[in-house]
Amino acid sequence: MIMKKFLVAFILGISFIGNAQDITDWQVGFNLNPFFFTRINPGSSFSKDRQDLPNGFGYGITIEKNWNDQWGVKTGFEYSKQNEKYFFDAIGDNTSIKTNFEYYKMPITIQYYYPLNDKLFLTFNQGIQFSFLKYYKTVDENEYQIRTQTSDYYEYISFEHPESNQYSKEEGIMHKKTLFGIIGSIGLKGFLSEKISYSTSLRYEYDFTTADNFPYYSSIPDGSDTEKPTHNFRLGLELGLQYHFSINDRFNKNSHKL
Repeated sequence: MIMKKFLVAFILGISFIGNAQDITDWQVGFNLNPFFFTRINPGSSFSKDRQDLPNGFGYGITIEKNWNDQWGVKTGFEYSKQNEKYFFDAIGDNTSIKTNFEYYKMPITIQYYYPLNDKLFLTFNQGIQFSFLKYYKTVDENEYQIRTQTSDYYEYISFEHPESNQYSKEEGIMHKKTLFGIIGSIGLKGFLSEKISYSTSLRYEYDFTTADNFPYYSSIPDGSDTEKPTHNFRLGLELGLQYHFSINDRFNKNSHKL
């Protein structure tokens, strides 16, 4: 609820600035974002397993505002889901680890447009991004046990000693709930009509904030190793459609002008 209020306030703030500068070109759209996801931690004793490709997917709404033919601002609200696989075999137990994360994300970027012709533009975006953890689930499993940790509960199942099985409801504390990072892209924007445009971009995301609260991914299971920071990294495509309009009902009469 707090994030929704913040997003509404931000959009209204852009609207206020746009009116002051007499900016009449708005773009509201929808995007899809398949991507490759990994957690960067050079100190991790877990080895990366073969991943699903893509192992991440997101979608959301985009809002763009231009103050001239070349420069603008872009924001939006997105949902993404990603997973990664590891294995650990220090004592011959051959443990497999599967992680799943769901985030709400709000990027804020500055855009630059370079015209290739009247209907096609080369686009560059660079800015910041806030990520809000919605849900996570980590399962590590071997021939002796299964350990599951999520945002809602913890479960331990022992095949050899079932009397030690555990289950408890708890608020997820393994991973940070709010992350700050950067986001950027390079791509193309073209026009299907005077009011409808499409875009395709190569996009990257990197979270500066350490994603973990505990050294789970940067230590052996007994926690004896030194904790090192873990950073989320995503590289993928952004595919979108946009609708162009004026908040004052004064549509731009110039052909395919951003």
